[in-house]
Amino acid sequence: MPETSRLNYRSLSHSQVLLHPNPKGIIQFIGGFVFGSFPVPAYKYLHQFLFDQGYSLILYRFPLNPFQLNHWQVALDLLKEQYALKVEIVKLLKQEKQPSEVLNVYANPANYRWLGHSLGSKYVILLEILSHKPERRIQVLQDALRQEDVNSLVQGINVAEAKKRESEASLRQLLPDALSISQFFIRDQPAVLLAPEVSNTVRFLRSGWRISNSRTRPNQQQTENLIRDSKELFNLTGIISFNLDAIAEDDVAFLVEEIKHRAFQPPLSKELYGYHLQPLGIHIEELGRDIVNFYEELEQRKAKSKPSLTSELAV
Repeated sequence: MPETSRLNYRSLSHSQVLLHPNPKGIIQFIGGFVFGSFPVPAYKYLHQFLFDQGYSLILYRFPLNPFQLNHWQVALDLLKEQYALKVEIVKLLKQEKQPSEVLNVYANPANYRWLGHSLGSKYVILLEILSHKPERRIQVLQDALRQEDVNSLVQGINVAEAKKRESEASLRQLLPDALSISQFFIRDQPAVLLAPEVSNTVRFLRSGWRISNSRTRPNQQQTENLIRDSKELFNLTGIISFNLDAIAEDDVAFLVEEIKHRAFQPPLSKELYGYHLQPLGIHIEELGRDIVNFYEELEQRKAKSKPSLTSELAV
């Protein structure tokens, strides 16, 4: 494994970025509980591998707060951060007098991908649910959530929309010919989920004994209902799991079954040898290769899709 000291992590907004000099794509990464608050030291070997494959990385961080059970709020904060970062990256590269072709890579939403591990995968899923068209989004949320939760979430979405408009105006000043930042939404961007843990339930030693926290929002049942009802989403999703993972096992089975009913077939999933925290390890070459292969396959599926389906995927 190459030395990680040569990676030039930069702090922008509330996140950290690795900007490749000639990027073939940008991976937006959200890590797991605890580790997602410190993604640089926790996942440095995985970052190194993906950077060496030609990818820039955006490393989103969320607060280390075990009592933060409102995952909607974290997802909304990540959404606002996403809008802010697009502007900050372009601004930095312009200051460094990077050529226009490099700036255009970061301005084009087609070049972005998502990568989530464990709880980070739940945030990727919630961001995709938020990317429903407005009328459909309200319908899906009202069918799955309590009305008071819907009302609170709508308020948060309105704040995020204001941030989007602000960021779009800034981006257009920096790059007058750039595509609308409103297209920076996950639904038409490939996503790979590593050992996704979305139910807030932990099963011990592959037994029937589980613990969960019913106060989490959205809770297990709500999250599953949101995914089931969002038949037009998760078309560009791949799932990588681990055969000795007793934490995310049930969630993996649920998600793999769900993507069997999406438009892009066959479903893209693979089980590797290892445990739930395998992505934090030193020997991640096989995992890294599979992530890259998944992105390439998802991009091919998107490119080969019928124009009507591509239009439906767009925001």
